[in-house]
Amino acid sequence: MAALVLMTAACSNDDNDLTTQQPQKAEGITITAQLAPKTNGATTRAVSDGGTKIVAEWAVNEHIAILYEVSSTKYVADATITAVDGSGTATITFTVDGGTTNDTPCTLVYPLSAAKDDHTGVKDAATLLAAQDGTLNANLDVRVGAGTIQTTTPGLTVTTQPEAQFAIFKFTTKNSDGSATIDVTSLTVTIGAQNYVITHAATSELYAALPAIASQAVIFTATGSDSKTYTASKASVTFSAGKYYQSNIKMTEKVAYTVEWIFSEMTGDVYLDMGYTYKDVTLSGDGILDLDEDNLETSDPGLTFTAPIGKNFKSIVINANETYIIGDGWSLDTWTGYAPSVSFTGNYAYNITSIVFTLE
Repeated sequence: MAALVLMTAACSNDDNDLTTQQPQKAEGITITAQLAPKTNGATTRAVSDGGTKIVAEWAVNEHIAILYEVSSTKYVADATITAVDGSGTATITFTVDGGTTNDTPCTLVYPLSAAKDDHTGVKDAATLLAAQDGTLNANLDVRVGAGTIQTTTPGLTVTTQPEAQFAIFKFTTKNSDGSATIDVTSLTVTIGAQNYVITHAATSELYAALPAIASQAVIFTATGSDSKTYTASKASVTFSAGKYYQSNIKMTEKVAYTVEWIFSEMTGDVYLDMGYTYKDVTLSGDGILDLDEDNLETSDPGLTFTAPIGKNFKSIVINANETYIIGDGWSLDTWTGYAPSVSFTGNYAYNITSIVFTLE
């Protein structure tokens, strides 16, 4: 089980006010504005670990998306940070379309790459966070705010300060009793149907950004530097956007084991549309399992083997006198791979002696 030690401190800063300076005009309308510090401190790093908090600072050449609309057409202005002074105040410059009217509403998205390609808002968590490199960087500090663009006297007024969209974690992977760390090359965090995969050179400390959740199950799966698979889970977890969490994950090595359906021990005539579970493995779909004759028959859309919750099939072998199997990953009567469920279609297996499942 994962031991999530939730030590929190705000990532966001409520002092991100924007004030304007005199603009210059080009083909569009160029606006120069000042962005107040994320946090006070040095200006050499965009995001750094402050121990019990994340220190987030503006950096020269960072880019912020200014999303707005002119005559029903959506635009994005690339606001570039051109300078950061000793207090952390950033100067930004961007150009809007010449037809932009005064007090045009806009959305601020930081960093620029987090904005949707159609200029309608910020990308979702699955798009932004599905693959991460385990380092602490500005791309984890996604922020969204709102404002209005002035063009009569060019400027920018922020009506909603840019707020952090995700929680930032520092995960430390440990053995099951917490007495030692485990170096891993990847860590997958599963929340619902979404996987967030963090990959890094072998290490026991990984940074990650995750969307806020309330009372949800979280599953951790890691590949160790020893090539072994480790896992941990927590049934109910809550964390908030704009917070920093330092979490020790106590992980247990996954050990492969086998489950065998021996047909001489099984009797009955089972229609599989309602599902059939034996030794914690379930077979369901459009087909018949004739245990008295030791036969299995199906047609499109076929059948699916489902592993116990939290487990994955590594192989399935159907031992029979005559088999015909169609399905991704199948080679005649054998499937190999790594998945919680395995499907097949248009098949039969006659005079089955056993089906052997290898799980992890």
